Amino acid sequence: MVSPAFIRYALMSVLMFALAIFLLKFRLHLQAFLAYALAINAVGFLLYILDKGLSLKGWLRVPESLLYLVTFLGATPAAIVAQQLFWHKTTKRSFQIIFWSIALVQTAGIYIVVYTDLLQNIF
Repeated sequence: MVSPAFIRYALMSVLMFALAIFLLKFRLHLQAFLAYALAINAVGFLLYILDKGLSLKGWLRVPESLLYLVTFLGATPAAIVAQQLFWHKTTKRSFQIIFWSIALVQTAGIYIVVYTDLLQNIF
């Protein structure tokens, strides 16, 4: 059975990604989009570093929901790099399932936007 958290984050990921693509394609300039992408990836990378450091000290951790949120807001590349560099959240199966589901939905969205004319038909 699919967990409610998975459904919630998948839907939020689709909606946020669709909004980002809409803004990029129709309203937002490329420089603003690149600034956003760099900023959200920097935040995501720093959150993974912070969470890893806190886990090593046994202190209160960064909530996984915040890591998911930053991921679907666009920090997927930074999250992948941080996970591999610091070996953080790589063995927690429940986290990886939701994380890679978000990445898969984003990849499908990019494919739809770049290789189809779906958005042109809608807007």
